[in-house]
Amino acid sequence: MAHVSKGSVYRQKGSENGFIKFYVDGELKRETTGTTNREAAFAVLKRRTEEAALGRYTDVSQRITWSEMRALLLEDYRYKGNRTDPVPRLARLTESFGKCVGDDLTATRIKEYSKRRLAAGAAPATLRRELAILKRMLRLASERLPRMPLIVLPPVHNARQGFFEESDLQRILPHLPEHARNLVEFLFLTGWRSGEAFALHWSDVDWKRKTVFLRDSKNREPRVFPFKYHPRLEVVLLRQRDAVTRWERTHGRLCPTVFHWRGRGLKKIRRAWLRACELAGMPGRLIHDFRRTAVRNLIRAGVQQAIAMKITGHKADSIFRRYLIVDEELLAQATGAVADLLGPGEGPDKPSE
Repeated sequence: MAHVSKGSVYRQKGSENGFIKFYVDGELKRETTGTTNREAAFAVLKRRTEEAALGRYTDVSQRITWSEMRALLLEDYRYKGNRTDPVPRLARLTESFGKCVGDDLTATRIKEYSKRRLAAGAAPATLRRELAILKRMLRLASERLPRMPLIVLPPVHNARQGFFEESDLQRILPHLPEHARNLVEFLFLTGWRSGEAFALHWSDVDWKRKTVFLRDSKNREPRVFPFKYHPRLEVVLLRQRDAVTRWERTHGRLCPTVFHWRGRGLKKIRRAWLRACELAGMPGRLIHDFRRTAVRNLIRAGVQQAIAMKITGHKADSIFRRYLIVDEELLAQATGAVADLLGPGEGPDKPSE
């Protein structure tokens, strides 16, 4: 074990921050604490001497910088093919930690960051995503860090619980533009993500086998949605095929995408959707509610969870359960099943007619 001196805190001329110095096996170690607070400076000294005693101390010149950690993260995103863009959240983290080296990212400093962000009005879900990125950065840089700081992610209680009944859908459909109606009904029936439907091509629709093939989903696994025994979905697809055929004849060119706008694949229908919801007297509803609705309808229909997850494309049970909102109708069906099992019962306390 290395011999480490107690060290001391001092102030250099021309700097307001405190500095520390100590000896490791007779070799002088000196660095800034990055703080003007004397107690905080002594805490840094204590941490550094403890690291040196355990053989974990890294010279200042060899410590991993924030820029290097950022580069590791972006490289990891590219390597894994992540589709989310971490740059906006990295920018927020850089405002607070950009001048730090990896050794400076202590649990205390990260906790202070969390308090500041929440006090400034950041939503817990937003802070949770930022801290998740920071945690990933530290994990990637762990070989060059003396320790992994504890990061406490804030609890988030914003799981949405919206879903649609058939009557809700029928109230909204008339207020949508013609090019969006079949798309919205398709999403209601399948529970697909809107981006998955936007990417659907006619080559993905097999009329003979009566299946819709999703080549590239969010979890990067292909998926099949059969409509052999789903006549309503088949009607929606046939109706859309007729509409596209009419457009192709009018404009003299082919349209490869199932749901299109002027011959090109749709990218979004947010404005049309919000306006239709307002006109239907249902403001604030989300297209993503269709996904929860599809999960609930599958369970209502008695489909086993494993099969339901194959249909909706959920890989993790935990995520699937977040979408499985047990509504009053499901509870009523469950209690009704118990009542059928037990029967009417016998005894003198039965009510008279």
